[in-house]
Amino acid sequence: MAYGDGEAAAAVVAHVDTCSTCGDQARGYAQIQVELRRSLYRFDCPDAHTLGEYQLDLLEPEHHRTIARHAVECDACRLELHTLRSYLALPTAVPESPLEQVRRMVATLFRPAPGLAYGGLRGTSEATTRVFQVEDVTVTVGPGQGRGTLVGLVLVASAEPQALDGRAVRLIPVDRATLSSSMDDLGNFEFENIPAGLYALEIDLPDAQVVVEELRLD
Repeated sequence: MAYGDGEAAAAVVAHVDTCSTCGDQARGYAQIQVELRRSLYRFDCPDAHTLGEYQLDLLEPEHHRTIARHAVECDACRLELHTLRSYLALPTAVPESPLEQVRRMVATLFRPAPGLAYGGLRGTSEATTRVFQVEDVTVTVGPGQGRGTLVGLVLVASAEPQALDGRAVRLIPVDRATLSSSMDDLGNFEFENIPAGLYALEIDLPDAQVVVEELRLD
């Protein structure tokens, strides 16, 4: 065993190196030592979960004291606890959810001067047109040519109309499935076969979402 640990006397080493029988025995003992070290390594150490609970002060007082006494004498556990403390001391960055990243703006109804905003709305009259605005966004809506249709126009002063092309527009009823549409490259959108009722209108812009919270359709 001393030979395997490198602690044998020089004469013993010389003999084992030249004697095949003793060499075989020494190699066998060395293999046994390897297996013992593997199976007994940290056999009396608490597992990683228990060390974590110890560091977070979640253990019962007596169990906590037992782990503390063990850590005083165990280099491996002290190193593991040091690593755990360093990790817990790092700042934690909580990523924003997609909903938090999108700025939500509520548009309100207003009455513009004649000919403003709704002049580009297709197939509606001034009397039936409603205009909503928030910041530099104007949303004009009105009934389409067919029954149960709604047409709209979105104008964003700080963006080219092409930036709105393909962006989603949603009509959200109180008690039915959401209706979806999209804008063209001029900011126009249209819904068909809309049941009468109260809706919310959501419009996705490149950097925000515009909401008309109450839109009654007859």
